[in-house]
Amino acid sequence: MDTYDELYNIESKLLMAKPSIGVFVRFDVALIVDQKSQRITYFVYEVERTQTTALWSNRLKAKSSAPPTGIFGYTLAETLYKWLCVITDPSAL
Repeated sequence: MDTYDELYNIESKLLMAKPSIGVFVRFDVALIVDQKSQRITYFVYEVERTQTTALWSNRLKAKSSAPPTGIFGYTLAETLYKWLCVITDPSAL
């Protein structure tokens, strides 16, 4: 969350608007374990956002004849719509 918050704040200031990572973002994170201190740290090695985000699919469900349903698609569609409304309305900032 610290990395997300920092990126959000930087992009908000540069764009002077709400950034797209406020809608949807995927962080690829690597964990580093220090064996001596037993301390765990991390680094982010990739950030993908909104319409350019690649998501891993569930191969078993992909072969199913049932239509795809799920909370993710509906949530993303609703959030993306709200975000587009906000960025196209300067008074909403």
